[in-house]
Amino acid sequence: MLNVLFWNLHRNALEDLIETCVVENDIDVAIFSEFDGVDIDKIEEHLGKMYKHIFEIQNNKKVTLIAKNTLYVSIVQPGERFNIYSVKTGVKDYLLVAIHLEDRRNYKTADRVETIRHLVADIKKTEELLKCTNTIVIGDFNANPYDEELLSKYSFNAALFKSVINKCDFTNPRSKKIKRFYNPIINFLSEDTEMYGSFYYDQDYNTSYWHCLDQVLVRKDLVDSVRHLEYIKRIDTNNLLKNSIPNSEISDHLPLLVKLEEVGNGV
Repeated sequence: MLNVLFWNLHRNALEDLIETCVVENDIDVAIFSEFDGVDIDKIEEHLGKMYKHIFEIQNNKKVTLIAKNTLYVSIVQPGERFNIYSVKTGVKDYLLVAIHLEDRRNYKTADRVETIRHLVADIKKTEELLKCTNTIVIGDFNANPYDEELLSKYSFNAALFKSVINKCDFTNPRSKKIKRFYNPIINFLSEDTEMYGSFYYDQDYNTSYWHCLDQVLVRKDLVDSVRHLEYIKRIDTNNLLKNSIPNSEISDHLPLLVKLEEVGNGV
């Protein structure tokens, strides 16, 4: 099982919580955004050198990650809003794309769509170059599952149901094939498990409800590998909620945990 964590840290010093979360959930790769207030080196040291911080080629303050020393992780391409990593586990080779798209308060949908357009083109080139389509895109999309950024065939082109992507890996607008991603989020949202979303606020409509801004997308080859998706609400005895919404003194986002089953070898 490959256990991947993403957490928007809200620029708070959360070293102790991060360390506990990583150990509790046996995390293989932990990705962070808004990590300015966090001492990543301290986390690495406290985890007994079992994890390594993968340094970006340029001074990227949007996303960063730590990974188990048993994995081979390298950065393939840094970007202003994303980093593309190569992850080799010994069972599979992956392309891991860590993102933090433009926020909803200061940017418009068109801004995020433009970033996504360039990102998707870079992903396609990297997949072809490395001959690997085990691609995972994870992070703060600053968009919901049904928003244009996720659904549009000119953005992520993300199918919400396996039957759609299994039937056809491509959409074909204007006779140009565009490869799909699969978004597993709908399958794991539930009233029964109180799995609502990762962020609770809406400025535009002056109403409050849960948003699923932190998400994961995978290519068709990994559709059946996604075994578990969870917005973590508690770390050890620490409740990440306050009055039933994310406790902003910790972070205004809940961590996203994704577990992918690894079967077979190669890419």
